[in-house]
Amino acid sequence: MSELRADTITASDGSSPVTLTKQNAAKAWVNLNGTGTIAISDSLNHSSATDSATGKYVFNFTNSFGNTSYVSSGLNNQVSPSGNYNRYASLNGALSASSLNCWSVRGDTAAIEDTQSLQVASHGDLA
Repeated sequence: MSELRADTITASDGSSPVTLTKQNAAKAWVNLNGTGTIAISDSLNHSSATDSATGKYVFNFTNSFGNTSYVSSGLNNQVSPSGNYNRYASLNGALSASSLNCWSVRGDTAAIEDTQSLQVASHGDLA
């Protein structure tokens, strides 16, 4: 078995970082507890989250995207009092390069509601 260890990988000219051309990892992702006092459980490239209204959240990026052409997708779920899982769809509101608005929309009623768990990932080029 071979093993490769490196602290820095640079281009063949030795002056710049290597550009990854055939892969694209998420540039930001967040896992949010969206009920009561909201809290980020874990994240990458998110500086904060704000509860802007019932079921509406604003995520602020630590490092902004280069433009508003990035793509975000998400999912969320809520456990009902009876123990059944209700599926929810996460819709993205207005986009800016430095923040993302998300709404937690209940799938069976289309009501905007707070959610116990919301996960969102964003892909695109950072500024």
